[in-house]
Amino acid sequence: MANVLVGHRVVRTYQVGVGTAVSFEVAANQLIQIIDLAGHQVAGFVAYGGEDRRERLSTSTTMTANASIVLKKGDKLYGTDRTAIFEVMDDTVGRHDLITGPLPVPETTTTAMTVQPTSRDSFIAAANEAGLNGVDVSDPINWFKHVIIKQRGELEVKESFSERGDTVVLRALTDAVVLVSNSYHERRPGVTAGKTAVDKDGELIVRVYA
Repeated sequence: MANVLVGHRVVRTYQVGVGTAVSFEVAANQLIQIIDLAGHQVAGFVAYGGEDRRERLSTSTTMTANASIVLKKGDKLYGTDRTAIFEVMDDTVGRHDLITGPLPVPETTTTAMTVQPTSRDSFIAAANEAGLNGVDVSDPINWFKHVIIKQRGELEVKESFSERGDTVVLRALTDAVVLVSNSYHERRPGVTAGKTAVDKDGELIVRVYA
């Protein structure tokens, strides 16, 4: 257990299967721990803080405020109005994605097309469950996701550095509603691909500490 959790007690635990998401509320100063049980999973993370929970956590604002596309321990995560919503308290991986987001499934398909599932759908379902109908879920932080920027600016998804039991711990700086998804594996940014023999359908564990 990360040292930062010593002295805190678990108040809620969620098991998140691949292709699903959970929603929950946190109060200021509570901790959120996300654990990769199998290794090489990706935890999508969307949150809403501020008045009426309408200030969305923003990756672009977070990157600008931290002057970096790489998150590290001690960094703060900011909302669209530059409210500091979370602080990174512990991180055993050190490589996460602030650039890519889930793409919606095309509305028009033919019988010859295979509709690929998307984490966007699980985010929307979790948001609706939390009473946040119609909110924007297009700008997640993707914990444990490994995306590289190639020489000419192209993006490529690589296997996550996250191994079994790796974790990230956040401290809530304001009251917030949080959505966490266990994202599908991707072969290119935002586009789900069919499962291969080496893909792992592992669960994520999300714990809230008081």
